[in-house]
Amino acid sequence: MRTRTPSESQFLRETKDHELIVLADDGQNRHLTFKQPSTSNRYFNITTWPGYLCISGDMGCYVFSRLADMFEFFRGEGINLSYWAEKLQAHDRGGGHREFSEELFRHHIVSDFRAAYPQGKERRLEHWAELREMLEWETPYSTESAITAAMTWRDAAGEQPFSDFYEHRLEDYTHHFVWCCHAIRWAVEQYDEYKASQRFPALTVLHAQPRKIAEAA
Repeated sequence: MRTRTPSESQFLRETKDHELIVLADDGQNRHLTFKQPSTSNRYFNITTWPGYLCISGDMGCYVFSRLADMFEFFRGEGINLSYWAEKLQAHDRGGGHREFSEELFRHHIVSDFRAAYPQGKERRLEHWAELREMLEWETPYSTESAITAAMTWRDAAGEQPFSDFYEHRLEDYTHHFVWCCHAIRWAVEQYDEYKASQRFPALTVLHAQPRKIAEAA
């Protein structure tokens, strides 16, 4: 199974010194900021209003919609990238939530090669050497270039074993999208602990004064 990056443990290491600033907390209308003191490195905001949740900040911006209170939607263990991505209404202009994955491209190339040239097939090793040479010299930079490289490749006998390569999905979730999904789940968990006890055992909670909330707005 492929390992998503960043992992939850990596996210937790990168946010271990984050503090919570409560800018607004009125039912389904919330504005929470998580950041380290004196730096904006990997800071993020969680903003909710009826039917929507927006995460924004140093790691990108994504807007989700599913339930009236989106904190209910994101509560629970772990993250569900495919299901959560279906609820996206807007995503970061810097790169969206998916990108071409060279890892997926190579995975499907190898898988399709094994299907087209099973063990014992004549000239299998020769054709594998030809394919490896192509992979070393032609590193795809996009989904389109990867599909073109695969579908136009011919072995020494003139065969094109990857004629159906366009059927593969060669995009995976971006690093920033996965990071933000971890951030949302973690933020909801921290918020719930705060509401239950009115204190954070692991985080410092700063309540912004009404004047500061108005300035932030």
